[in-house]
Amino acid sequence: MHAIQTRSPRLFVGAISLLAGAAHGAPAFDFSAVTALANGAIVGQNVNSPVPGFELILLKDGVVVYRRSFGAWSPDRVGNADSATKTLAGALIMSLVDSSPLPFSLDTKLSEYIPAFGGNRANINIRQCFSHTSGLGDSIFVGSNTLSLQEVAQRIPLAPLEFSPPGTVFSYGGTSMQAAGAVGEIVGQKPWNTLFAERILQPVGMMHTSFVLTTPANPRIAGGCESNASDFAIFMEMLRRGGVAMNGARVLSQGSVRQIFTRQTANPITILNTPVQSPFTDGADYGVGVWLDERDASGKLIGALAAGARGFSSWIDFDDGMVGVFATDLSAAGNVQGLLYLFRAVAQEAARNPLCPPDLDHDCVVVDSDFSAFIIAYDANDCTSDAMTPGCQADLNHDGFVDDADFGIFVGAYNALLCP
Repeated sequence: MHAIQTRSPRLFVGAISLLAGAAHGAPAFDFSAVTALANGAIVGQNVNSPVPGFELILLKDGVVVYRRSFGAWSPDRVGNADSATKTLAGALIMSLVDSSPLPFSLDTKLSEYIPAFGGNRANINIRQCFSHTSGLGDSIFVGSNTLSLQEVAQRIPLAPLEFSPPGTVFSYGGTSMQAAGAVGEIVGQKPWNTLFAERILQPVGMMHTSFVLTTPANPRIAGGCESNASDFAIFMEMLRRGGVAMNGARVLSQGSVRQIFTRQTANPITILNTPVQSPFTDGADYGVGVWLDERDASGKLIGALAAGARGFSSWIDFDDGMVGVFATDLSAAGNVQGLLYLFRAVAQEAARNPLCPPDLDHDCVVVDSDFSAFIIAYDANDCTSDAMTPGCQADLNHDGFVDDADFGIFVGAYNALLCP
């Protein structure tokens, strides 16, 4: 961190205001509880076993308000998203519902395009495939390194059904999504990876996300992606915005996004198995490739979750306008699930109680005296040893670091001449 010298505070702010970026004019939040939870997870607090490393990103109304890496994880490191892939795949399916060369909807039956799905499988549709209610059991062919996606789909009906008729039982798995992905290739008239790049990755602006399992010819639809925190954050923010990416591109129609976040499973429904034990729902509250895991007392959806087997997770907090990403593949979903709900709770609490830390003399306006006090604290940069040291006055977002994010918060409030 470089020390800052200036003889004219107001001119100085004008000169660096562009550097504040998205933080310019944004309110500050006390994320000290978030940082405490993160540091605790590294040493085994609130988890069954320590999480070796992860990155955590929080967005509020599309603005990055918190971003830190902890332990053995570097910023923007790419990791295996595992079953968080299901939400990406669900978005592509809904893009095809919006526009595909051949007729396609959530009610399209697999048998309409793949005749091998006959008999008691003839009525299985895309909706059921992407909400774990199809009845299709595990197939040894899903992870084939030699077959194409279309060839795998021809063999999936060889496995016995877990239950029948479709739609009556919730059983978490990935085989049904593999079959639905094969239909997606047919109606989209392109390979899955090409459709994914053209319809999701490119318009959203995701540069570090791709299917790495199993092969390009047979991508693992329900769990084959790798990604990083930044990519997943802008993807989930696109969904939170109703299908519009942060760059302004329309990726999905509002109707398709509503379907993604609409329960596609019967209520109530028999649950054969589920990996998510939400304190707010029944464990089978599932949309199109995404968990609908938090509702208020009236039943209104306020939270959704994409979660991977090794811990890679991302959530949307609709009522507070927040998106969070917990990026790692060094742990396990069951190990971090409770921790994620703690992160979400303290982040929500912080978002609902914005701070006015740039008002260092507490007179309810931000003026030159505050600027001078901030620069002194910012230059001191001695926050790491003791929270009461002068430099910690510049830790405006209370995340335990004095950095450019704090400067951006100060600049926004200083130029506005009052507290946010």
